[in-house]
Amino acid sequence: MTVTSTLTRVVVPAQRSRRAQRRQREDGLVVQVNRPGPAEFEVAGLYDLGTDSAPQRLALLEYLVGLGATIDDLVAARPGELPLVASRIALWGDRERLNFDEVAAAANIAPELVAHAWRAAGFPEPDPDPDVLTFSRHDVEILAGLEAGIELLGEPVTIQMIRVLGAAAARVADASVSAFVVNIGPQAVEHEPAGLELAQANAESVVLVDSMSRAFDSFLRHHIDRAFRPHEAMEAVAGIDLVRRSIGFADLVNSTAWTQQLDLPALSQALSLFDSTASEIVVGRGGRVVKLIGDEVMFVAHDPAIGIDIALTLVDAFASHDVLPPVRTGVATGDVLARDGDYSGPVVNLAARAVSVARPSTLLVDTETLSALEGSTDFSSRPAGAFTLKGFAQRVKLSRVTRSASR
Repeated sequence: MTVTSTLTRVVVPAQRSRRAQRRQREDGLVVQVNRPGPAEFEVAGLYDLGTDSAPQRLALLEYLVGLGATIDDLVAARPGELPLVASRIALWGDRERLNFDEVAAAANIAPELVAHAWRAAGFPEPDPDPDVLTFSRHDVEILAGLEAGIELLGEPVTIQMIRVLGAAAARVADASVSAFVVNIGPQAVEHEPAGLELAQANAESVVLVDSMSRAFDSFLRHHIDRAFRPHEAMEAVAGIDLVRRSIGFADLVNSTAWTQQLDLPALSQALSLFDSTASEIVVGRGGRVVKLIGDEVMFVAHDPAIGIDIALTLVDAFASHDVLPPVRTGVATGDVLARDGDYSGPVVNLAARAVSVARPSTLLVDTETLSALEGSTDFSSRPAGAFTLKGFAQRVKLSRVTRSASR
């Protein structure tokens, strides 16, 4: 099945304005197709029969019109961005758009709440101009659900959840576009510079959005299921989520000097390798990756022994790596503030500072983590000393942990 067969085609006169199109839909009128051709393209300044690239340009324009693009769509595209018209048509399918007041009325919520939620999701302030059509029917459904969230959790928490979802969506979007730009776009442009192949690739790749949406829904449910806590674990300080966790950090040693030795493509590949290797080790050993920050990974574990196992596995994996330098690691254990999928507090700071004084291919832990290993035959430890760490008034005792020789 080709991508065009999966798209909802919009039947509109070629040069009719968006407002007129929408009024006709509201009035229930049936609009006949007046598909534009070379003459209309030429009048609109989109096509010049006298150029050498005229056949390729015409093929691109006809392809876009076949997807449902109007002359207005084509004229509005900036120079060099005609292939993106295919992306936008494929991305939305339903091309109906609502203005700010209309989406608030359709969702039955106050315009101020729409604006607040929209900003929290990571988008610019909605334009109140009635001719600016920003919102889709999908947005109406999401915004209509705000009241239920606010009734259950309160407005500040609900808006913060939207902020987290928006940030996650922005990251997935950036990764998706970057993957296209690196792996598909250049080859399409090189093979067919006029843009037809790029437009086709844009439309075809956007079809994957449905798969990603379903995957995100399923992954989210699995992660929520895994994150459930027994009721005895919910005795927290009012208003905050205080949990006991082991926090770990691992960073590449002398990464600044190392990155200077690589060109940008090689650096991108190397950091991707670090991300994937570190993530697989953390998850495979029972932890969770909290975040990847270039040359550093932060992870969390429910049990100190798991946190130590993860850290030492990371040390072993990068000790003699073909591409990447070794890592140094630190783990600290105690009560941390859980918020928006991240963790903060003195324990997190201690783990991060322990990394800064660790030697290459070693693990340093705090006294709380060390005490949890008492009686364990899996690990050995020895004092590493008392360190002056940034942000800590007193010198902090740290210990070096290794696997037991018997293992």
